[in-house]
Amino acid sequence: MNQPNVYRDYFRRIYALFEEVLDSQATRIESVAAWMADSIAAEGIVHLFGSGHSHMVAEEVFHRAGSLMPLNPILDPNLTLFGMVNATLLERTSGYARVVTGTHDIRNGEVVIVISNSGVNPVPIEAVLEAKARDARTVAITSDMHYAGAPSRHESGQRLADVADITIDTCVPRGDALVQIPGVEFPVGGASSVIGTALINAIVVETTHRLLMIGVTPPVIPTMNLPGGDERMHELVRAYGKRLPLLRNA
Repeated sequence: MNQPNVYRDYFRRIYALFEEVLDSQATRIESVAAWMADSIAAEGIVHLFGSGHSHMVAEEVFHRAGSLMPLNPILDPNLTLFGMVNATLLERTSGYARVVTGTHDIRNGEVVIVISNSGVNPVPIEAVLEAKARDARTVAITSDMHYAGAPSRHESGQRLADVADITIDTCVPRGDALVQIPGVEFPVGGASSVIGTALINAIVVETTHRLLMIGVTPPVIPTMNLPGGDERMHELVRAYGKRLPLLRNA
């Protein structure tokens, strides 16, 4: 009855998802990276929004070694498990995205990336719509194929993939978890955070290369734990600090 080393099954399934994403989403990844490079070259900012566990994808590339400085995570603690209200109910509350995005300086032509595994709740959907209202380019990172049959909770009946300009499908299966263990009712081993984090880092890598190819020095964040890192970081903060509210806590 017992399967030995079921953790290996998890790794294999994650590898398979990476291959599926590479095979099916490469053109969209490249398009998003091109948009980001254009925006950063024009002194713009890329904004990232995620609620629930998806907030980790938005947070992943902010103020960390190996990322790009002009990335602004739109994070609301109340949309995570660390807030003071029921985050699940809040994500299903129409109108709240306007409050969250309204505190950020999203400009014409900038890129807004919204991450949501299911893409059916009002807040991420409305985050895209609010960004579009400011003439930003919008990107969804979501499990489009596997949640295609899930009913939207937004009043329009649309899902996240329906409203964004470009949708990158994580290919994560419905329900998120990957490994079915005999004797356990539900599958275990969540995938959306792993795939989402890898995707956003891959987009950053491609954006960096495209900036270089158009003659723009990529604003790559160094590690501050090696000589020269603090000095370079101070230069980047001076250049972008006014557009990145969370730098005050970094």
